[in-house]
Amino acid sequence: MLLGAPAHTGSGGTVKIVIFSLCALGFTAALSCSGSDDAGRVTDQHGVKIVPIPAPGFERTVQREYTADIPLLDGKGLLAAPGWARRPLFGFDRARVAAARDRVKVWEHYTFYCGEYAGAVTVSDIGTLGFGSMELLDLKTGRVVASRIEIVRPDTIAFPQDARTDLRFRKGESFVHFEKKPGARRLAFRFHDSDPYQVISCELLVREESPEALAIVTPFDDPALFFYEYKMPSLTVQGSLAYNGKVYDFPAGRSFAVLDWGRGSWPRDNRWLWASGACYVKGEPLSINLGYGFGDRAPATENGIVYRGRVHKLDKVAWRYDVANYMAPWSFQANDGRLELAFKPVFLLHSDLKLKEMIGFLSQLWSNFSIGEILHLLSTRAYLNKVFGHYSGYLVLDDGTKTAIDAMPGFAEQMYQVW
Repeated sequence: MLLGAPAHTGSGGTVKIVIFSLCALGFTAALSCSGSDDAGRVTDQHGVKIVPIPAPGFERTVQREYTADIPLLDGKGLLAAPGWARRPLFGFDRARVAAARDRVKVWEHYTFYCGEYAGAVTVSDIGTLGFGSMELLDLKTGRVVASRIEIVRPDTIAFPQDARTDLRFRKGESFVHFEKKPGARRLAFRFHDSDPYQVISCELLVREESPEALAIVTPFDDPALFFYEYKMPSLTVQGSLAYNGKVYDFPAGRSFAVLDWGRGSWPRDNRWLWASGACYVKGEPLSINLGYGFGDRAPATENGIVYRGRVHKLDKVAWRYDVANYMAPWSFQANDGRLELAFKPVFLLHSDLKLKEMIGFLSQLWSNFSIGEILHLLSTRAYLNKVFGHYSGYLVLDDGTKTAIDAMPGFAEQMYQVW
């Protein structure tokens, strides 16, 4: 998801623009440290010192696939089923999680995109607060058109235990609704404002183009910590968003989305890479999901191709990109030769909270949280660099078919999160 910010946030989004995923609530997204603690750090494009996320080794992984329903946790609330599945087969019960309450993070996030625009909508509870958020980006002009977040206290949003059940968030006259039927979803949201021109409303009809997707369960060193994610990169979209007297269309046939559904208990410090993209190949939707950076990936990676209704599971994929220039070309290479892609960015979404966004956060926090809770929340940090653009190269399906990819739209993100 996008957990991060700027006026950006995620995919709360990205909450990463304050949204693409999650809202970055720190007074700064800087991750640099002083003195000798700078060992191994490099200075990125924005002057921030970061520890690069190392590429995975190219030794092969023995991935564990589950094919029947299984409880995610054992009787002690510890992880019992690391691995992956083609459907969300892992039974999650939040009440059984052994970790402390503020370590439990749950969310449902969608990034949606076409040639002109990209957006995100998120509903999340990160243990210390809950929120609904959205953002809209103009990929042609490089402008953040709109970014909103509505914050509530933790445990006030009724999250379902499974990925197939509706989710509803409401605060005052603002709402986010995710309604689900077999093979289709309706994403509807409204963010209220006293100025009618600043009201944001959106309705998207989403079609699930594949019955299979990527359900991944990743362990951490602490057995009480884990992440259960369900990624559906094979979503097609039709709909529009209205804001400030203009309608932003996401037309059928060239608009796509990815679902990032997450349930887990996390350590405080994390970093990750996540990428997705979709296009039509021979008249049928093809999509990818790629990523690594946190937890133990020995039971399963989150890399896969979805085509013609089936997941074509990949092993490890190494990313190469220039932190001194996130808009320079990126490249992706699988350890088994089944994926080689170049990615050309056209838009950079960078998390960098400005004063006006912090004031907006504080005004919401002040009315819902104690001073002690606010101080704890403001220690949260999120540092995001998310590029939108196009993939070109080739993929190899399970049957050995080599499939060329040319200018497939999508995104790739680098995230550093302290929560």
